[in-house]
Amino acid sequence: MTAGWAIIGPGAFAANRIAPALNKARNCRLVAVVSRDRGRAEAFAAEHGAQRAYDDLAAALRDPDVDCVWVATPHSLHLEPVLAAARAGKHVLCEKPLATSRGDAREMIRACARANVRLGTGFHLRHHPLHREARRLVAEGELGTPIEAAAEWSVPPSRPGSGYPYTAAWRRDPALALAGITTGTGVHVIDLLRFVLDDEIIAVSAYTDAPAEDAGALESRAIALLRFSRGTFAVARCFRGVPAPRNDLAITGSEGWIVTRNTLGEATRGTVEAHGVDPQVVGIPAGWDMYTAEAEAFVEAVEAGEEPSASGEDGLRCVEVLDALLESARTGRTVQLG
Repeated sequence: MTAGWAIIGPGAFAANRIAPALNKARNCRLVAVVSRDRGRAEAFAAEHGAQRAYDDLAAALRDPDVDCVWVATPHSLHLEPVLAAARAGKHVLCEKPLATSRGDAREMIRACARANVRLGTGFHLRHHPLHREARRLVAEGELGTPIEAAAEWSVPPSRPGSGYPYTAAWRRDPALALAGITTGTGVHVIDLLRFVLDDEIIAVSAYTDAPAEDAGALESRAIALLRFSRGTFAVARCFRGVPAPRNDLAITGSEGWIVTRNTLGEATRGTVEAHGVDPQVVGIPAGWDMYTAEAEAFVEAVEAGEEPSASGEDGLRCVEVLDALLESARTGRTVQLG
C-alpha cells in the first residue's frame, strides 16, 4: 500500500520534518497541503512537491487521493480537523499533545473508532533504534526489575535565523499552546518513559518556573518525579535555554543499566552505554529518520488493521499526565492518576 497524505497546518515543523519524511517514506506520497491561507498552502506545496494546495479542509478531505492526514496545527486546534477527517473516512496522525483537554482527546478517540479509521499520536521518539533496543532489554528482563529511569529533552537558546527552537507566536499563547516547554518537549519525554518501561504513570510530583498566581504564564523549565504502576521511579526533565543539553535516556534495573546518549531530539543520532547487559543494537542505520519511520509504521498499521505506535490512547494517557504535572506544579502537591 502506498498512502496519499494531506498535511494540515503547513508551519515550520511541517516544513522541516513532516514533508521531508513523507517524501522519503517508501509507502507514502504527499498529495495535499491545507492552510487557511491559500497562498501559504500553494507556496508550501510548490516547495515540497505536494500535488495540490487547499484552503478548504472539507475540499481536501473529499480528495480521493488522500488516505491519511497529518495534523500539525497549533495544539488547541487539533480537535476539528481530527473529527472532520474521521467523518471523511481518513486515517489520522495527529501531532502531540493529542489535545489540550482530556475531553477533546476522548472525543477524537471515539470519533475515529466509530468511523473505523486509525488515530495515531506524533511521538516520533518511539522510532529511534536505540530507544527500541532499551525497550527490548526491559521487556525481555535483561535489566532485571526496573528500579529507576530518567529522560530529558531540553533545548538550546534560540539564535536569530536558526529556526529552532520553534518560535511561532502561537506557542506563547496559552489559549493555543496550553503550556510552554512541557507541551513542546516534555510530553515526548513522558511518552518515551511510558514506551520503554511499557508501564503507566500513577503519580506525578512536579516543579515548573511558571508563577502559580499567573494563569497565563507559560513555563520554560519543568522537572517531574513520576511513579509507575510496577514501582519504578522516574525523572522527566525539560528546560529551555540550556547551552549544551544532555538529552539522554537512562534505565537502571536490578541486573544492569543502559543509557542512550543525546537521543532525545528531532535528529536521529546518539550512542549507547550499558552495564550488565549486551545490547544487540549499538548504532543507528545510515540515513535513518524517526519521522520517516513513524510515517511508514503508521501506514503499515493502517494496512494491517492495527493500532499505530503511538495510538490515540497513548495520546490521551500523556494528556492526563500533562494535566497532573501542571496541577502538581501549581498546587505543590503530588497528583495521583487512576
